[in-house]
Amino acid sequence: MKAAYVKAPFDITLKDIVLRPLKESEVHIQIKACGVCGHDLILMRYGATEQQQFGHEVSGIVLETGSLVRNVKIGDRVVLESGTFDRFSNNSRNGRVDLDNKGPNFWIKDNDNMGFAGEMIVPCECCIVFDEHLDFDQVALVEPLGVALDLIKTADIKIMNDVLVLGLGPIGLMAARIAKAMGARKVYASELSVCEARIELAKKWGVDTVICPDKETIENFKFERGGVDRVLVTAPPSTIASALKVCNVGGIVAFLGISYGPDSMITIDSNTIHFNKLQLRASHASPALYFPECLDLISSGTVDTRALITKRFPLETIRDSVLAFEADKKNSIKAVMMN
Repeated sequence: MKAAYVKAPFDITLKDIVLRPLKESEVHIQIKACGVCGHDLILMRYGATEQQQFGHEVSGIVLETGSLVRNVKIGDRVVLESGTFDRFSNNSRNGRVDLDNKGPNFWIKDNDNMGFAGEMIVPCECCIVFDEHLDFDQVALVEPLGVALDLIKTADIKIMNDVLVLGLGPIGLMAARIAKAMGARKVYASELSVCEARIELAKKWGVDTVICPDKETIENFKFERGGVDRVLVTAPPSTIASALKVCNVGGIVAFLGISYGPDSMITIDSNTIHFNKLQLRASHASPALYFPECLDLISSGTVDTRALITKRFPLETIRDSVLAFEADKKNSIKAVMMN
């Protein structure tokens, strides 16, 4: 089978590989769709110092199961949690599976396979069956939808809250849609004006106002209530200080943006947090949680993940397709490989 290997910057090659034999608790799947994550783009641009496989937003069909697998069978349509919790850990036994990130996952070196390939071997615990009325491309986005839902839960959004979403990538867009569906009074968002497709979809999904930081900062924007009650940060951590400044008293800022090196360091005014009784909370959806709930959000039409997909491509064209996707800031939202 074919598998894509990447070495930064955008040195992507397809190799013929043979998968190793299944272990007793593993599943062999045929990959039907794999989304291009922001982490994949960083890896392609900067991160991979040697050739490695990549891709973790995966849906597919079960081809083979190990002797101890009971949760899925051959022919099942499955979406993959990139990692799940260890049911034997102290955190899990104490009812906090969300705090356990040491469980089964497919980020395993001896697998030598990831999502941008024809097939994959994964732990059975990572496989979640989905209904036939859902398509592989829309279900491949369950993993980033789970990240968006974890951000929403971390922020503890209440009915009639005013919410600001920083960054309208796929996760920010889905978080904004869920916030509106949960009864937020107003949903504001911040995104660069060049990203026209993202802004258009945000408004279609109920975002009341989009602030373009290349034209007006959120600190200078006149919010209807003076500020907002919740801020969802899917932008780089450097935006957290600004997020805190626009919070109303008692506000909560939840963030998941990641940077490295000096860019990971931020400076905030502790007095702003103290006197306004603000909270800064980290969302880190590891393990990837809430997949059944996310499938319900898609099935019900609450979140139309297919509306996010602006580019589909075959594995054979991955390099040129991703480069074209990256270059088209105006129209690009989400790219998905389809086999």
